[in-house]
Amino acid sequence: MWVTRPLARDFDPARIKDPERSGGVDWALFNANFERFLNTPWWQVNQGHRGPAWLRVLRLGMACAQRRRDAVHDFAGKAAALARLRVPPDPSIVFFGAEAGWEAAILQALFGAGGEVVLIDEDPAAYDRFLRAPASVRVRAPRGAGRPELLVTRDLDRWRYLRQNFFDVPPEGRFDVGIDWGLIEHFPDPGKRKLITHFRKFLKRGGLQISSSPRDRLAVRLFYRAFADELNTGYRELMTLRELAERIEGAGGVIEHRRTLPAHNIVAYR
Repeated sequence: MWVTRPLARDFDPARIKDPERSGGVDWALFNANFERFLNTPWWQVNQGHRGPAWLRVLRLGMACAQRRRDAVHDFAGKAAALARLRVPPDPSIVFFGAEAGWEAAILQALFGAGGEVVLIDEDPAAYDRFLRAPASVRVRAPRGAGRPELLVTRDLDRWRYLRQNFFDVPPEGRFDVGIDWGLIEHFPDPGKRKLITHFRKFLKRGGLQISSSPRDRLAVRLFYRAFADELNTGYRELMTLRELAERIEGAGGVIEHRRTLPAHNIVAYR
């Protein structure tokens, strides 16, 4: 496990509201910075940045590589990983910390879009990203899908977006699939157990929870070091796949599938 550092220079711990329930992160600052980072051409990432020459070179190289490989979104990699899961047709989906909701859209492109989708995210900047993101993208289909592309569509008219803390949403146990993508790493271990236990309450008996966290590997460490001022707006752990799986099993999850992508760990459990 590796805690990303240094913290962003404009990060103020006093701005974190209730870290035990939302993670030790200034989410408003993170989401605003992340949106700006995604929309900045890679060759302009050093405009306005104060730092030594070696860091500016690292930022430029990492930004170029990330955009060329689409390592942040990696929709094709996510689709290939999620296609392997045992998910019923037209699944009902709840997505915690959903931001734009792309991972739910990928599941619907793979398994059918007839089920209920509820996205939960209390940060206004995340909701703004949800409203402004493209309605659809075309993604390379997983091997064996029988088609070259997936049309991944975010159905804003049918999806429901709850602008609340997920601990304030009463769990009703009606969903086939739950998703938390990039949340668990912001909670120290006691908080992880509480988080995993809460998320499982939203699932039907036998429902599947999908958890993802950033990988602990050199390229990912360098990425968060290079863009510390944009992205390190609080507590974040990088974990190996084994470390993520151990924490899920420690909270009572029965793991069904585990996989790594270049930047992410993915563990699915019941």
